[in-house]
Parts: sequence; structure tokens; C-alpha cells
Amino acid sequence: MAANLNSASRNRGWRLNRREQVVALVVLASCLLGSWLPGQITVATSGSLDHRVFLLRPVPAQIETGDYLVFRHRDLAQIRQGLGVNRERMIKRVGCRPGEWLHVDAEYRFSCNGRPLGQALATDSQGRPLPRFIHNGPVPEGQLFLVGTHPRSYDSRYFGFVDAREILHQALPLW
Repeated sequence: MAANLNSASRNRGWRLNRREQVVALVVLASCLLGSWLPGQITVATSGSLDHRVFLLRPVPAQIETGDYLVFRHRDLAQIRQGLGVNRERMIKRVGCRPGEWLHVDAEYRFSCNGRPLGQALATDSQGRPLPRFIHNGPVPEGQLFLVGTHPRSYDSRYFGFVDAREILHQALPLW
């Protein structure tokens, strides 16, 4: 009997039964996902968006209206006026693309091709004055007008166009 067990275990070699294969695959997938996923997920802490957790993807060749984008604006000092010193990257939604018509009225209500984008406020929640962007005409080539989904979002209504070269990632909402 002992000889039969020895011979059976020698013939088995390194082959795993079905359950062992599944466990090994789950462990391997967890390790790979655990090393890849942290760099691919970001959490928006600002209340300016409807979503909080995003999967980061490469910037698509064609950016569409409504896409969420992660960017680092060229004028961080102006952005920090509304955000605070430690935030360099922002996530906003594309409100108006190159060639589309951006309009702002006398009360700083913005629209793109007639679609409302929100109103720029005169002051922030602490009463500090905010710069307000003004542009009536087509969005220049290579520029994007990015907006948040919350009325108090600090976005292009205040700091203006974002150069497409400043886009770091597309952000796909997960939650």
C-alpha cells in the first residue's frame, strides 16, 4: 500500500488539482492586480463632481464632450487660490471642445452651443473674490473648457481654457 502511494505521488509531479489551480490563479491575479491597480485608480476628494472613484486611462486620441479628464493646469498659483496649496491635479468634465461656441452672458452664465454649463460666482465659500473667465466665441484649437458637476466647482469658468497638452489621463467614473 505504501509503495502505491509513493508511486502515485511521484507520477503526479507538480500538477495541481482543479481546486489548487483556482486558488493559485486567484492568488496570482490578486498579486498582479494589487501591484497594478493603485496607480490606475484615483479618488476625487472635492465635492465638485458627481463621482468619487475613477479609473485612470491614457488620454484618448479624440476627446469628447462629457469625458472626465485629469489635468495639471499651467497656472497653479491661480488654481491654488481656489483649492489650497497641496493640490496640483484636478479632475473635471469636458464642457466645450475646440470649435464649439462658448458664450458667457452679463451674469457670468456659461453655455456651449446653447447647452448651459453653469454660472461663475463672484466669491468662494469663504467670501474671497474669484477671477471670472470671459470668452464669447469658438473654443480655440488645442484648448478645452472643463467644468465640474457642482455649481460651486472651481473650473474653467474661473481659470479659463485648459491646454490639451496639460491633460494627464482620461478618468472613467467607477463610483
